[in-house]
Amino acid sequence: MNRQEELELAFIRACDLLKLAGFSFRPMLNRLGPVKNTKKAYRLGHINLKTKTVTIDIYTAKRRTPKKISAVLSVMAHELAHFQKPPFRQRWRGRWINRIHYPKFYRQVNQNIKKFKRDKILGKYFKSLFP
Repeated sequence: MNRQEELELAFIRACDLLKLAGFSFRPMLNRLGPVKNTKKAYRLGHINLKTKTVTIDIYTAKRRTPKKISAVLSVMAHELAHFQKPPFRQRWRGRWINRIHYPKFYRQVNQNIKKFKRDKILGKYFKSLFP
């Protein structure tokens, strides 16, 4: 089993664990070579809320080596939290702003990671289990 198949199985298990159905996983394969300036325009992943497609970069930015599966699972937790706690518009100082990342959203991300660590299958990718 290669790395991409292993990540697809981990994604299916993560969706089952979080009780989310209908999502599909795609690796971000458009970056073939090393990125010169890794601080600018570097995206770990994104989600399309309409088509329920999660796209995650599975290679490091500088050397294009495969990332650890625990790092990819953390990005999965973040991207799936966008569906669990969707963005909303809010009035702030007389203007409308889009709240994409906010405190309740980050609490949901942390809860997702805790669930992954407590699971027998996904927990083996993390070094230590949560108490």
